[in-house]
Amino acid sequence: MEIQNILSTLHLSVLNVDDCRAQNWNYRNVVSPFSRIYLIKNGDGRIMHNQRRFELKPEKLYLIPSFTSCNYESNSFIEHYYIHFVPVIYGGINVFDLINFEYEVNATELMCDSVKRICELNPGRGLTEHDPSRYSQSNLLPQGELLDSPKQVARYFDTQGILLQLFSKFINTSGKSLIRPIVNQNLIVKQAVEYIRKNHTRPIALSELAGAGNLSCDYFSRLFLKIMGTRPIDYINRKRIESAQMQLVTTNDPIEKVAIDNGIDNFPYFNRMFKRYTYATPGEYRKLHRLV
Repeated sequence: MEIQNILSTLHLSVLNVDDCRAQNWNYRNVVSPFSRIYLIKNGDGRIMHNQRRFELKPEKLYLIPSFTSCNYESNSFIEHYYIHFVPVIYGGINVFDLINFEYEVNATELMCDSVKRICELNPGRGLTEHDPSRYSQSNLLPQGELLDSPKQVARYFDTQGILLQLFSKFINTSGKSLIRPIVNQNLIVKQAVEYIRKNHTRPIALSELAGAGNLSCDYFSRLFLKIMGTRPIDYINRKRIESAQMQLVTTNDPIEKVAIDNGIDNFPYFNRMFKRYTYATPGEYRKLHRLV
């Protein structure tokens, strides 16, 4: 599928939006199945993710991708707007695997007005509890929206259009190509990533991936590392855990079933690997982030 066709299916599903003032904003190892945009108004705070430390400054916009481990710090208070959303592309492709994004951008007056407009369009969508360790079913919005009136449909499209514009401001446009090598530089690795996406629920041998490109396992592994920045087995495990995270917060399936559904039939191993990537056990993660 051409990149234009892939990106044309992008949908940003809004969960929570609000204007708030948070005290003692100090949380560690927060890993959420949704992405976040922050517009800082006032206060003192920092966010650490993707091996970078961001000093939060007024009139700046910040992006935290879904399934990203991050730490929050504030010595006093942080006054900000927040937007929690899930980027969805047909077929389950992760937009953050396709495009290089910046995580901090200057907020123009128009961008500030856009964030405020999204809040106006979505009243009552704020979290009642701002500590991620206390998120529960009662204060996270369920997936999907009721669109049973022309007014709600208009508000929905208005929100989508504005949020897509904001999201686009984080795209890294400094290079010749906006798209990561997975799309336009190496067909073999692109096909391997697509194969992993479709088959991560069953065991995948490295020889399967390498053999599809008529490569040795060693050469393919080095090529995959060069392009994707990680070894094939680590990428497979990450995709399994991401899928398990989403299943945990959107269903009531037993944890053992979640493990099996995502290609891991060794339950203790699933628990260890899940905690390695999310800093929480599957049960703890479901309690913190569940949407159903």
